[in-house]
Amino acid sequence: MLSGYADPRASMIPIEMEQIGFKDPMKFAATGAWIESSYVDGTRQTFKANPEYWRQFDDGGRPGIDTYEKVVIQDRGSLVAAFLSGQIDQLAAVRPEEEAQVSSVKGMQSSLTPGPTWDLFAVNMKRPEFADDRVRQAFRLALDFKAFSEPLGKGWLYAGPVHSMFPESLTSEQISKLPGYNPATKAADIAEAQKLMEAAGFPQGQGMTFKQINSSAASLDSSVRLKDMWGKVFPKINVTVSAISDYAQATNALNSRTFDIRSWNHTSVPDAAIDAVTYYHTKGGRNYQSYSKPWADELLDKLLIATTVEERKSLVQTFEKRYLDEGPPLLPIRHPADNLAIAPHIAGTDLCIGPWAYNSYGVSPRYVWFTEK
Repeated sequence: MLSGYADPRASMIPIEMEQIGFKDPMKFAATGAWIESSYVDGTRQTFKANPEYWRQFDDGGRPGIDTYEKVVIQDRGSLVAAFLSGQIDQLAAVRPEEEAQVSSVKGMQSSLTPGPTWDLFAVNMKRPEFADDRVRQAFRLALDFKAFSEPLGKGWLYAGPVHSMFPESLTSEQISKLPGYNPATKAADIAEAQKLMEAAGFPQGQGMTFKQINSSAASLDSSVRLKDMWGKVFPKINVTVSAISDYAQATNALNSRTFDIRSWNHTSVPDAAIDAVTYYHTKGGRNYQSYSKPWADELLDKLLIATTVEERKSLVQTFEKRYLDEGPPLLPIRHPADNLAIAPHIAGTDLCIGPWAYNSYGVSPRYVWFTEK
């Protein structure tokens, strides 16, 4: 339970917020280290350090800077330019083609660590063709995970059903040796994928038609890559890529189970058991795939009450292997790295890095300070 509370998205708020509502960010109240001082929708947010925060700076948990500003710059080229000019102090998700540019900033600090998220694709099992294990397994075997991941940036990890950085999970190296993931067996895996798809009634993908939705620029890129890979293995498949820019609309598609296939990115909670139950239990809060298997529910229920690392590891890895073998409706593709370019006057980022530091969720600013500016 305490691991769940450690998730930065699990904010403690006063009960009165239910009456106040959540439409105006300037009225949000909680126990955090920052107080919002301005908000312009779609443009910027500004926060001031909370002078009455319960921790002191010397404790290592109080903001070392007075003002923290988040600006919205939607165009990637403009975002890189903002870092180069000093308009912003940190650039996240540095791409291979940007490395030379950002490295030209004198004193620039680079941070490359495994990230907490995973790129994925998932099918809606309410559609009869996706309820067929052979179809889902064919999709998995057809993917070239290495070719998908390497152009998107260095530091990525192979991803199993549960984040591979958990001590209980299959590691990135272990996953890389499994059928479908192993580059050395890719040709055989593709041949098996084609056989499975034909046995399911879709020779070369003929008759398989679906819309693949996504909710961000990064997920759109993933959708295009997936469509291209499936098209090469199943040349008669018909895939339409559809971007949903409105987050509320995208969330509604998931909650109402009205999508066909989705290309997405999710963030792990800092506990393997809670993470697995969230996505794969029949009652899981993010089980948008409508995945429901009695064996999985029974195993995951045991995992929630397991008390030793050895028992948890056995349960997690047993689940992962069986889930992959039966044809996963939700398939993590890779764990993107947190590849950050940091301005030279920022100190302290080395104290809050790693997969559970949640840099992408704005956790690190509470721990850093300026050396000069």
